[in-house]
Amino acid sequence: MGRFDAKTSLKGQTTIPVEVRRALGLQPGGRVQFITDETGGVRLIAKTTTMRHLKKIFGPNQAAFNEDEAIAETVRRRTDPNRTELDP
Repeated sequence: MGRFDAKTSLKGQTTIPVEVRRALGLQPGGRVQFITDETGGVRLIAKTTTMRHLKKIFGPNQAAFNEDEAIAETVRRRTDPNRTELDP
């Protein structure tokens, strides 16, 4: 655990400290997601896995799948204040 500082450029860019990249397993060219919560907190996660393995299960002729949209929809459902414990 630790706390690491980084400066933001005029364009809103920042360099992720090497310690954080190592902790996330983030490789050059990797992708990250920022997840905000209702308290103003932000989580940074590395998108290190893909859904490509599903092609082996369902075959290559399936309709296009946008994993970013699927993740966003899951987050919306799971953070819905009207969600019950039985909802997925």
